[in-house]
Amino acid sequence: MDSIFNGKGICPSNIAATQKVRNVKISPNTKQIIYQVVPFYKGPERITSEIWLADTDVAESARRLTHGLFNDRSAVFHPDGNSVIFVSDRQQPGKAKDLYQILLSDVEDGWNPRILGLGRSVQEFELSPDGQHIAYSSVRSSSAEPDPCDAKVYRDGIQNSSLSLWVYSFDTGESRLIDGIDYTYHIESFTWSPDGFELLYRLRKGKEAEFSEREVIIQRVSIAPESLPVTIGSYPRSPSGSNIWLDSGHIVELQNYEPRNSLDARALFVHNIYTPRSRLGRTKRLKRLYGDFEDAVRIVDMQTKGYTSGNGESGMIAVEVCSDVDTHIDAVYFHRNDSHHLFAVLPLFRTQGEAIWFGAWDAKYAFDCATSKSTIVVAAVLSSGIRNEPPNVWSIRINENIGTRDSPPRPAIPSGDIRWHDVPNLYYPSLSSVRYKLSSHLDWLKRAESVRTEVIHWLVEDGTKLSGIVRSPSSAVNYPLPTVLFIHGAPIDYMPYFCNWRELLATAGYLVISPNYRGSQGRGHAFAYAANQGIGAHDWPDCESMVDEVIRRGWADPTRLAVAGWSHGGSLTAWGVTLTKNRFKAAVVGAGASNWEGMVMESGSPELEKAIGQRDPWDCEAHRRNLSPVHRVDGVSTAVLILHGDKDERVPVGQAIGLYRGLQRKATEIGKRGAELVIYPREPHG
Repeated sequence: MDSIFNGKGICPSNIAATQKVRNVKISPNTKQIIYQVVPFYKGPERITSEIWLADTDVAESARRLTHGLFNDRSAVFHPDGNSVIFVSDRQQPGKAKDLYQILLSDVEDGWNPRILGLGRSVQEFELSPDGQHIAYSSVRSSSAEPDPCDAKVYRDGIQNSSLSLWVYSFDTGESRLIDGIDYTYHIESFTWSPDGFELLYRLRKGKEAEFSEREVIIQRVSIAPESLPVTIGSYPRSPSGSNIWLDSGHIVELQNYEPRNSLDARALFVHNIYTPRSRLGRTKRLKRLYGDFEDAVRIVDMQTKGYTSGNGESGMIAVEVCSDVDTHIDAVYFHRNDSHHLFAVLPLFRTQGEAIWFGAWDAKYAFDCATSKSTIVVAAVLSSGIRNEPPNVWSIRINENIGTRDSPPRPAIPSGDIRWHDVPNLYYPSLSSVRYKLSSHLDWLKRAESVRTEVIHWLVEDGTKLSGIVRSPSSAVNYPLPTVLFIHGAPIDYMPYFCNWRELLATAGYLVISPNYRGSQGRGHAFAYAANQGIGAHDWPDCESMVDEVIRRGWADPTRLAVAGWSHGGSLTAWGVTLTKNRFKAAVVGAGASNWEGMVMESGSPELEKAIGQRDPWDCEAHRRNLSPVHRVDGVSTAVLILHGDKDERVPVGQAIGLYRGLQRKATEIGKRGAELVIYPREPHG
């Protein structure tokens, strides 16, 4: 699995050639796991990726299911467990995408899978719970590709071809358009009802990112011909990820803690689908879980038709929860018609000196009617900088005594029309688990020079306790090191990951520090909401406080400091170097903003940028405008390297050009000589 390793350890060429392991899925009976392996960084050629298969309870059992010559992605098990369905560009590499099926009874089919022949390019798809149908989205017109030379007409945004929603039948081999949907709207997401007879979907005004900050409608529709949609409600802005429709009659999704906020912690919201609709997407019995002191960041449906117990009166999801720099996964069990004990929480997994790699995990519950025994499997891509373990697929099988579910959970606490729940310390007895490492990707990292990684905490002036990750060379030294402040982006993010440019710098002899500043995820609503006070209010002071802390501890050389970041990390880097002028010897501004009013005018997410920058050009009087980095470039002596993608829609390339021009004209002579701009052709924001 490590043929690319050149023996030079953690170096730029090896980092750039690494693979990303993602899209982990568990089979319905929990006995097998599939996942995707894709190059971490895209080369000049088209994207290619591989699908891998592993046995849940057999260590090092991962093997290729497809050969990686095409872009094979989004693989899922068919509900009968006998085949795998995935998207690929095999017929037109780099262009149209169709659905393919591999029969697991003959793994060699992976080299020549069966094409389903839908007749149109697939964007997203989901199999029905009974395995009879596939719902998929496709651009409405499959005959005419947009001409890049055509003019773009702006009417409340760029009007691109909307997606349409189709249903494919395995019995007939034919697809049918779902009628009645208002296809002038963009289909944001869709999911099946538990019985496989209906689809639940969300609509917004356009596909561009700015429309995710406007009202989003949620509807349901039967897949029977000539059925009309029913509007359930609406959201003030797009939820995170898709909804899940449970057997218990509940719809769940992740929204910001206060749904109208662009910058906030994420929480789990629970609705009863049978209650009256509401304009704000709030039903009379809305529940909110998590988000007070930690963040719910991803959810999956744990149940599969044919492998569950009971009479369809319950539902179960798994929730990934970030708590400071750690992560845990909970199973949340929902009851129908039980207002006193609506849900119960079962902790499944908690990181211990490791991290879940970019949300790559799945969880599945299965019940064996023959033995009356239940089991839960969690599969995740885990990595550990502390233990020098590169990202690989692990399985955790948990044997559960289902009878303990009769124990009542702590009731939710009512507050108006919302009930929230500080997730309880509710543990069921009679749990046992066993863990297997299934793959050996990126094993060259284990043979490379190790990096010392640790988490530190410190207090800032107002008494807030912060955390951050410190990486340093493995060899012990008793003198201060040259130090790089490496800032994460989003800003709703955090970064405990292993294997990236931070490790590269550490092996080169630098101390690399990464603070989780206010606005980051993992600390709940109040901590994340601090970002709404605007860039520079808390985030940059928090970042600089970590520099002060490692200097105080004697780890960092105050005369040899650098700062770097990408996206919002790049924005904070630009903010910091133009504010401090000469504290940092060097800086790397990656895809960062330098003019916040310009971001509102040109970025793909104007409402989000207004929330971060706290101003826009049309509502803010000139004397009340805050400064941006381009307004403070005078006197900068830091050497600034500016990196940007030519096709970046999130942070338009003019932000980089403007910062560079300002430095060339207003920085000190040292700053002018040290300023450099590199623009990468064809590259987007990522």
